[in-house]
Amino acid sequence: MKIVSGKIDVKNVSETLAQINEIADSCGSSVVIFDAEKTAGKRHIESAVFHAKRSFETKTNIARTFAMEVLVYASGQRQCSLASKFGLHTGENAVYAVVIDGKEDEAAELLKTVVSVCEVAKADVRRLAKEFDITDEELSVVGEERIEELVIERCAMVDAWK
Repeated sequence: MKIVSGKIDVKNVSETLAQINEIADSCGSSVVIFDAEKTAGKRHIESAVFHAKRSFETKTNIARTFAMEVLVYASGQRQCSLASKFGLHTGENAVYAVVIDGKEDEAAELLKTVVSVCEVAKADVRRLAKEFDITDEELSVVGEERIEELVIERCAMVDAWK
């Protein structure tokens, strides 16, 4: 798995996703785009990919595509319509582009034609708490610096809700 961070200016979500899928297909890879503002970090992404792979292996997946299944777990939601908000949107996007399987290095390099590679700002703790229904009490018990662990826990709970 390769993770590339950067920015994408999206005029048309479908066209941009088609361009990204073309890169993925040419390398025999899957590419998933995460909204960095709703992502708690690389461990959050790794957890979502792990759970999505397992759900496809055990044929318990919710989504038809692997990329959407990854977003289902990343969002901590059972519904694909809610999970899709963790992907691209029209306008300026701070993203993590995740390349899974196939020719990962080649796909990551080709993604640079779509993604302006740069470090992205860490997601705001309050925004993450709101997105994942994390209470102030939970944050006060573990501390805001452990928000990523709370988010990962919410992602793992998707299995319990199936």
